[in-house]
Amino acid sequence: MALVVHFDGGARGNPGPAGAGVVIATEAGDCLHEGGYFLGPMTNNAAEYNALILALRRAAEMPPDQLRLHSDSELLVRQITGEYRVKNPVLQQLHEQAQLLLLKVKSWTIHHVRREHNRRADELANLAMDRETDVIVTEHDPDITRRTTRMSKGNGHAAHAAGAPTAGGEADGARTDVPAVRIAVTRPPAEDGCPAGQAFDGDALLVGARLPSGMCTNCAQAVLPTVLAIQRTAPGEVGLVPAMVIVCAQGGCGAQFSVAPAPGANGGTSA
Repeated sequence: MALVVHFDGGARGNPGPAGAGVVIATEAGDCLHEGGYFLGPMTNNAAEYNALILALRRAAEMPPDQLRLHSDSELLVRQITGEYRVKNPVLQQLHEQAQLLLLKVKSWTIHHVRREHNRRADELANLAMDRETDVIVTEHDPDITRRTTRMSKGNGHAAHAAGAPTAGGEADGARTDVPAVRIAVTRPPAEDGCPAGQAFDGDALLVGARLPSGMCTNCAQAVLPTVLAIQRTAPGEVGLVPAMVIVCAQGGCGAQFSVAPAPGANGGTSA
């Protein structure tokens, strides 16, 4: 099943009382979920990320074969696709949570849309802020439970489900090994676009507990959140993680990289 998702987050005061709006529908336009979520005090950008995390968690309960995500936050969309770096420490943790959830989706795309094309999600976010509580407007699928994960108030971080990895460590029963991650160049950098002179030598790099030599610092900045997300995926699920396409963070470079669990390792199948 393919799902179309619109989400929006905002704060009154920046930082201030914040809310998120989530709309999930089928490709045919049948609405499955409309909800507004009160987030407590945080910034606009943190609210946008919390809206994405909530949308991914709600969609995962359906679950979809494909997700088409839409947001009117150009910053969030470009950070999720790797075009922009995430510098803010709070957003870095939220970005990592979003990447972990995206790794579990078979296929997904994310698009920046104009605000008027995201109006319903904006209305729901404002409704939650007005009422200072979560508001489920539409829940058409009877198989979807109402186990919405609430946001922890006052710190701008989404609450973790029991046993999920946190930004500061691993889940219960922490792994002692470090899964290998394969990084391959799918589009080389523009001529004179890489400060290191090239993407890196060879067909691919394997990343374990440390980064290999030859990787541009801008490339490392772009791929590290995905590498860490793969390495923190539960052992039994690593082999199911699809390859992710990451764009180098260096302006004018244009290089793209495929990031995925190493073939034949981490419970995956051999190449």
